[in-house]
Amino acid sequence: MKKTGSTDHLENNWERFRTGDQEAFAILYNRYIDNLYSYGTKLCKDSYAVKDALQELFIELYLNREKISISPENLKFYLLLALKRNLIKKLQTNRKFSHEFDLVEFEPEYSIEFQITEAEKREEITQKIIKALEQLPAKQKEAIYLRFNEGLEYQDIAGLLEIHVESVRKQVHRALKTIREIIKDEPQIILFFLNHKKG
Repeated sequence: MKKTGSTDHLENNWERFRTGDQEAFAILYNRYIDNLYSYGTKLCKDSYAVKDALQELFIELYLNREKISISPENLKFYLLLALKRNLIKKLQTNRKFSHEFDLVEFEPEYSIEFQITEAEKREEITQKIIKALEQLPAKQKEAIYLRFNEGLEYQDIAGLLEIHVESVRKQVHRALKTIREIIKDEPQIILFFLNHKKG
C-alpha cells in the first residue's frame, strides 16, 4: 500500500525523535497533547493529576525513545493507554492518602454536539443528543468517545478498555442503537457519522 505524505511525515518525524531530535519531540508533543489532556480529564476529575501524568508520560517517552519498538501509526494508542495506566496507578497509590484524586465515570463532551448546522433546531437536537449520551453506561460512553472523537480502531479501543475486540463492537453497536432509538426520526443524527470512520 502506498504511503500518504502525512504518513511519511509522521514516520520521518518519529525516526528523528528516536535519535534525540528535540524539535521532533516538540512536534510529537504538540500533535498529541490536546487529545491526551482531553481524554485524561474525562477519566480523572483532578486536572493537576492529569497534567502530572502527562509530564511523566512524555519524560518517559523521551528517555526510552530508543527502546520503544512501536510504529508511529500506533503511537496515539500507545500514549492513550500509557496515560490511562498512569492515572490508575496514581489512584491506587494515593487513594489511602486523599479522597480528592479519583477516576470518574467517563463523561466526554462529544463533537456531535457541535456538528448540527440547522440553527433553528440546534438547541432541541443538542438536548436530545445529550440526553441519549447520558443514558449510556460508562463503558459505552468511553468506547463511543474513543471510536468517533479519537478515531481509534476497535482493536486499540479493546486494549484501552481491557476487553475483547468483539465486546468493543457490541458496546459501540448498543450505544448507537440507544442513541438512534432516543433520537428516532431526527435526520440530523446522520451528521454524527459524516466526519468519522465507519465500522
